Amino acid sequence: MTGRQTHDTLVKGLIDIFTQNSIHVYLANYRGFKKPMEIKRHTPDVIAVNQQSGMGYIGEAKLCSELTDQITREQFEDYPKNIMNNGKSAGQLMQFYIIVPKECYSKIQETFRRFEIPWKENIRVIGI
Repeated sequence: MTGRQTHDTLVKGLIDIFTQNSIHVYLANYRGFKKPMEIKRHTPDVIAVNQQSGMGYIGEAKLCSELTDQITREQFEDYPKNIMNNGKSAGQLMQFYIIVPKECYSKIQETFRRFEIPWKENIRVIGI
């Protein structure tokens, strides 16, 4: 994808990446999908599941301008802590995917440090 990203294009990019990797998108903040449910304090942009492993995925799209927002801080605090409750992946941390425009891809770990949120190995960042 080239050009200026919008929240919708980022969410669509995340949906496409999950689909290409055989991860089924159940809920998404995007036309044609049912809206995700609230997780802790906020509603993520995408909720998906790898049907073979049973692993759950939480996806969040962020524009560069949103990286300093309080809501971003709360989402980055909450979403990586979610644990699978049942199925083959019970007891494991859900995967947390953050998709951002390429120009702020390198700023995500800095954002976690600034917010004093520990980086976890279940976090993946995609820049498009």
